Amino acid sequence: MPELPEVETIKEHLEELVVGAEVERAEVLYRNLVELPSVEEFEHRLSGVKITGARRRAKHLIVGFDSGDSLVLQLKIGGQLLLVPPVEEPTKNLMLVLHLDGDLRLFLRDETEFTRARLLDEQELQERLSGLGPEPFSEEFTTGYLNGKIGSRRAQIKSLLLDQKVVAGIGNIYMDEILFDARLHPRRKANTLTDEEWTALHRAIRKNLAAGIEHRGTTVRLYFDVLGRPGDHQNHLRVFEKHGNPCPGGCGGKVIREKVGGRATHYCPACQSEDGPGGDGRLELKLEM
Repeated sequence: MPELPEVETIKEHLEELVVGAEVERAEVLYRNLVELPSVEEFEHRLSGVKITGARRRAKHLIVGFDSGDSLVLQLKIGGQLLLVPPVEEPTKNLMLVLHLDGDLRLFLRDETEFTRARLLDEQELQERLSGLGPEPFSEEFTTGYLNGKIGSRRAQIKSLLLDQKVVAGIGNIYMDEILFDARLHPRRKANTLTDEEWTALHRAIRKNLAAGIEHRGTTVRLYFDVLGRPGDHQNHLRVFEKHGNPCPGGCGGKVIREKVGGRATHYCPACQSEDGPGGDGRLELKLEM
């Protein structure tokens, strides 16, 4: 699933490769893609407009036009944006084609069919994004913010941090890596974290997301960038889908996988103790087979 680093990578490519291009026409090939407005109005409003910018908010990819509208894409599990040329024209699982001047075409494909699109004016866009938490690299996102926002909660730390109202853009892959880096058990209750652990968590969030961006995202299964290339960060993952392997922290334990908050979760129980600092990590585990 494209998370913050993957969407950021796509955004950067769009800024470089298609900003300034004119959309000659839009062709919706999968009608369920468009949530707002109607498919007919969607295609009409995307005819003859110029792309003025691209940005990311949380996991939303936002393409701006000189009409004042913004195309908001949620790539969900398997959404891919591919620029033709240089990418060879895709033929399967197509949802949308933006025909650009200069004989360029931007294809949206998704074999899972979960990707959704909205074409919004400025007010609608602000309303759409208003409930999101701060960006992890923003000045607002501090250790004090994290502690103040969720530090009194008795809920599990992983579930809290996956809430886009708390912090924007983090998904399951990076969350497992972040919690391993901070040596926090995914089931730790937020109100049991020490000041030192909040500091470590904040640092781990920024560190792991920055690494994901540097490596152009993580390709576990379906993610590719605009030029059809897989990311590289999957080669740097330490615990996500590494269950059965020795702990990369050298503690002598093994990475396990189990369900936490309904999500497949990977961690080392030996060095991510549910008991917190000083805990021995001896847990009764129900492993996901």
